[in-house]
Amino acid sequence: MKALDLKKIFRLYIPSTVFIVVFATYAIASNMTIVNIIAGSVALLIFANLFLKNVLINRILGTIFLLGSFYMILALLDDIVDGEATIEYLFGFFMILLSIAMSVLLIIGYNKQHNIGLHSR
Repeated sequence: MKALDLKKIFRLYIPSTVFIVVFATYAIASNMTIVNIIAGSVALLIFANLFLKNVLINRILGTIFLLGSFYMILALLDDIVDGEATIEYLFGFFMILLSIAMSVLLIIGYNKQHNIGLHSR
């Protein structure tokens, strides 16, 4: 019986699963059809990446999400500087930090994929 490899789960499956849930929620809540199409295609790409485990797709998606997270940080800071921020923005800030962490895991997640299989033999 194989042991559960937590390192593999945290690097390979959790970041993609988090972004699938985020994009599915956004696609359902959105009223714009072009946004639904784009969000659906990105969610499908993330879902396919769970099974394909393609390094290039992983790094591209991680970079896109990282840049999007930095953009959201700038938007959050703009609201803070303008005095429009409330205490609820703290939750958004923590979600952005989670997104940055998941993006970094998505970028570096498959670096040692081949080494994981070699050590278990």
